[in-house]
Amino acid sequence: MTRVTHSNSHLFRFWGRCGANHIHPDDKPFFDHDVQHGQKLARDFVTDAYGPWPFDGPLETAKVVVCYANPLYSPADRVHQNLIAKQRTGTEPLPQPWYPYYRPRIGVALGAEMTDLCEVVSLFNVCPYPSVTMADRAIRFASGLPSVWAAQKHLREVLIPKARAQEIFLVIARKHQLWGAVDGFESPNIAFSRNIGGHLGQELGKQIRKWLEGGQIWKS
Repeated sequence: MTRVTHSNSHLFRFWGRCGANHIHPDDKPFFDHDVQHGQKLARDFVTDAYGPWPFDGPLETAKVVVCYANPLYSPADRVHQNLIAKQRTGTEPLPQPWYPYYRPRIGVALGAEMTDLCEVVSLFNVCPYPSVTMADRAIRFASGLPSVWAAQKHLREVLIPKARAQEIFLVIARKHQLWGAVDGFESPNIAFSRNIGGHLGQELGKQIRKWLEGGQIWKS
């Protein structure tokens, strides 16, 4: 059996400790407290179907990182538990079963097939737990989770500096407040997108594609 290795960064060390758990060990006391005290703040999150899903694609090496809210829960994804767990290494390409989700949001904007982008793009969720909706109560609960703190830390200490150095193109597309990120970054490689459903849009897509092609990172 091939051994799965994680990066040495804080985020990947954090997720390397999750194992087969459906809730990260650092987050579990918060879920337990919510149940024990009947607060029901976490009731929107589905944690009995498959494990947490903090990112898709090779976050460790991706040249384009798109920051979203949390995974969309689907009962059909139960059959992909092992694939979801592998994504937590941050080294896997975007998983093919979800190309239909990525294509209209990212592939169309970049004018490219997902097979050409699967090792270039990574999706990063500020909250790793799936839900059908993310109501205000869920945002309130998520804001105190160690896994969310870890995501925010990686954004501030790793991704934003890399984008300012033009090593990556960073897009913050959903839940800007929970990410702790607002407009004001003076960098051509950091963009804020507020399109419904997390679609990047044609203009932003052209900007990203131009940067990728200009640096010979990806060619059509």
